Amino acid sequence: MSITLYTAPDCIRCKIVKSFLAEHGLNYDTVDFKADAQAFNTFYRSNRKSIYRNPEGVEFPLFDDGKVIKQGSGEILAYLLSGQILECCVTRSDMLHGKISGIYPSQCPDGQEENMLTLVDRLAKGGLQVWLQVDGRKPALLQKILENKDVRVILNVVGGSASTVRTLGGAPTKSEFAETIDLVRNAPEGIIRFFAVPHPFEDGTWSWPDRSEAIAAAQMVAEACNLPTLPYSIGAVTPGMAWDMRGLEALPEQTLLIYRSASRQFLFKADIAK
Repeated sequence: MSITLYTAPDCIRCKIVKSFLAEHGLNYDTVDFKADAQAFNTFYRSNRKSIYRNPEGVEFPLFDDGKVIKQGSGEILAYLLSGQILECCVTRSDMLHGKISGIYPSQCPDGQEENMLTLVDRLAKGGLQVWLQVDGRKPALLQKILENKDVRVILNVVGGSASTVRTLGGAPTKSEFAETIDLVRNAPEGIIRFFAVPHPFEDGTWSWPDRSEAIAAAQMVAEACNLPTLPYSIGAVTPGMAWDMRGLEALPEQTLLIYRSASRQFLFKADIAK
């Protein structure tokens, strides 16, 4: 395996990956996008479709081993730890300036928990504040991860149990959900939210959740924690996020108001996320 790492000067995320490669005795070549502009531009032009640009430009580092191109420290470490197995639960980050997201422990494949712990540990020790997103599954894994002081967590509730299975590929048990809510409530800056994501239907189409899904989600949370005054946010996927919009237009602001009023039937402090 011949590895090339494309980096930027004074890049914390690049240093994290370099340290991991050195620790595991993996040789690599480095191309600095400023010092080696011609080499980087050639690579960029040849692989433009595989490279993501955030609002501030190309995210570094970029990793190329001749088989795959990975971008961002989270995706690169996941690939180095487990090949492509963790792709289902580690994606690109939506966050900048010392924070990193795109990590979904609830969707971690069985047997990969130690690799997930290693991934988060390396990112946090490298100087990043790690933001997880969970759906209630695997609370034991979440509890271990939250022992790291530089980790924050968001619990996404996307609807009732049946729609959660269709949308996320699985749903937590009642006990798992209650345990996760307790962990998130007690975590620094923990967020519990109704998160509007595209829902699939049997005919292959996708649409935004309706009011009944917001009600079902809030009821599940309220019954799990028995705390109607629990702080509860209302949010939705937007085009700038790593989540797939499934071809849908951005959710209208009016729909968020509908979700809020529906959620307040069970959670009185439900409000639209700022």
